[in-house]
Amino acid sequence: MATTTTSNPTSTSKPPTYASTAKTNQPTQPGPQEWITVGPKNPPKGPKPAEPKRPDNRITLLQSTPLPRGRIPGFSPYLLRNAFNKAFNDKGIRDPVVATVSRSFTGNIVVTTTPKFNADFLLEKKSLWAHIIPFKAVQKPQEWFKVVVDMIPTHDFDVKSGMDLIIDEIKTFNTGFTPVGTPYWLTSPTNRQAQLAGSIVVSFPTEGQAKRAIKDRLYIAGISVPVRKYHPTASTTQCTKCGGFGHLYNLCKKREYKCLLYSEAYATE
Repeated sequence: MATTTTSNPTSTSKPPTYASTAKTNQPTQPGPQEWITVGPKNPPKGPKPAEPKRPDNRITLLQSTPLPRGRIPGFSPYLLRNAFNKAFNDKGIRDPVVATVSRSFTGNIVVTTTPKFNADFLLEKKSLWAHIIPFKAVQKPQEWFKVVVDMIPTHDFDVKSGMDLIIDEIKTFNTGFTPVGTPYWLTSPTNRQAQLAGSIVVSFPTEGQAKRAIKDRLYIAGISVPVRKYHPTASTTQCTKCGGFGHLYNLCKKREYKCLLYSEAYATE
């Protein structure tokens, strides 16, 4: 999918903070019951027609400095969403345009529209909302293929430029791989302090590269590291083995069970 990137106009004034900017068919009545006799129907011949592709409904506002995880003072998705919709409302667009404002894993801001609008509409009307959130560029969604790379040494790569080093390692020591985006750790900074190695998520532009990485492994940090398919899981998903959130039972790396009812060291069942 093509990427549309436009730069935010340069301003000599100090960028505004998030908080300061954000403040400013009735159903028909059923008729009498009727019985309809339906005979056998032959399935249509030929390939099944492809479903129409749903328009992109989100954009990513790239940050000069990625936003940290956790609570950010002044960052309110509620107020920012209302600020977006007020900007459109002031120009005569009465229906809500923006549904959510959130942060991505890589520390950027993702703006998602309501079903009636899409990413192209946001880009077309950028002049209406560009003052609400500081950003260096705006990007439409891209179709990337993610994998999880295990056994990444935390001592060498859990540093400020660690993810840039990961990309350089993949490109230099693995022929035909062109990772895109910014890799990120699957484990928290606190857990990585006690780990010799951790797992990161890497994106590739084609499914072929992702499958080849899974099949052949990757050379990173002077060793051959295993690669597996990335399974996206909502942060609210609770593991039935350890009780943690953000992963499923079959992907749980904890050795011990934890009862979800009594928090004791045995399986819930």
